[in-house]
Amino acid sequence: MQDGFKIMKEKIIILTYSLGGAGAERIAANLLNNLDRNKYEIILVLMNTDIEYDILPNQTIHFIEKSYRYEKEWRKFIKLPFLGRRFAMYSNKENVKLVLAIMNRPNLVACFAKVFGIKARVLISERCYTPYTYNKQSLAGKIKVALLKWAYPKADAILPNSKGTVEALQQYYNIHSDFTVVKNPTDIQRIKNSMDAPVEGLFDTGKFTFINVATFRHEKNQEMLIDAVAGLHNFDFQLILIGKGPTLEPLQQKVKTLGLSNKIIFVNFTDNPYRYMAKSDCFLLSSFSEGFPNVLIESLVCALPMISVDCKTGPRELLAPATDLNTTIKDGDFEIATYGILTAPGSLASMQAAMQWALQNSDKLKAYKPLLPHVAQAYEMQKVCTDFSAIFDKYLNQNKE
Repeated sequence: MQDGFKIMKEKIIILTYSLGGAGAERIAANLLNNLDRNKYEIILVLMNTDIEYDILPNQTIHFIEKSYRYEKEWRKFIKLPFLGRRFAMYSNKENVKLVLAIMNRPNLVACFAKVFGIKARVLISERCYTPYTYNKQSLAGKIKVALLKWAYPKADAILPNSKGTVEALQQYYNIHSDFTVVKNPTDIQRIKNSMDAPVEGLFDTGKFTFINVATFRHEKNQEMLIDAVAGLHNFDFQLILIGKGPTLEPLQQKVKTLGLSNKIIFVNFTDNPYRYMAKSDCFLLSSFSEGFPNVLIESLVCALPMISVDCKTGPRELLAPATDLNTTIKDGDFEIATYGILTAPGSLASMQAAMQWALQNSDKLKAYKPLLPHVAQAYEMQKVCTDFSAIFDKYLNQNKE
């Protein structure tokens, strides 16, 4: 109560697939924990029961379904309109004023909800390189592309996390909505507080250490890193692979088959990978595509130099911000950029050459370290949450006009 009047909070929903251990889910958790609860009453709506990130103990959670993460694509497709209708009905019943959807399927569900009469303003957050995710070579891919072209313009605004994603949606799908690029909110203080914790397992702090933190799945392309290590057998170093996911066992078997168990160490998914990152020498990102990789921002905070493929989207914007987004690197070459090393997308030869350069030029690699934490400040949690809040207020005020 204030001066006898109750302060009215705006009711909003954050809609995402789950809070499993991936980058987009971490963004959702960060927003849940750091948006101003004096302004907003926030409901978390999920489509899967995985919750691995810490959220506020009194957080309201509603499930519009409890799906199996790896269910068949055709089932996911068929369910979209039903989920959209269910979500619209729930949102209207709760008198929700604004929805922020995060990730592809939640974005589509939120857009279908517009068809079924949702009263809330709908903002969708595209967090991937859409042409990679929606590959139109197959019939299913063509259907997905047509669906995206139909659905996304129905949102009141699209909030990508990279300029490259805006460019892709405009050029590949002819979507010209109200776009605002919003950075990934990063809990810099939490990362700093976590870095000094002890490491476990076979981690050898006396060796030059490369590290990769990612879900083990095809698009993260850890297989290329294993092949790169195999080609650098004359060098003494280790590679730490942290995560979980469907390709873990095949990757472990590949390491055994190649006789690399003394060089490559697997560490289970942990909510504190920063203790390993802070004690490593170089982060490796090998993905076929990204949205805007949180883990590179986290590497900045840890003052951890990076070698990243120049995939779409995010790495070039972060590590070489003054360059053209469409700059290309030849197979086998690498680029010594302002804040890290970029390699040709999907090129084993480029990744291996960059790793060898790092091993032979550790002093030059270390020269990046003092630059990186300063760059990370642009992604500081409260700063980005303030940006999100300003966007929310813009569309909430439209409801009142």
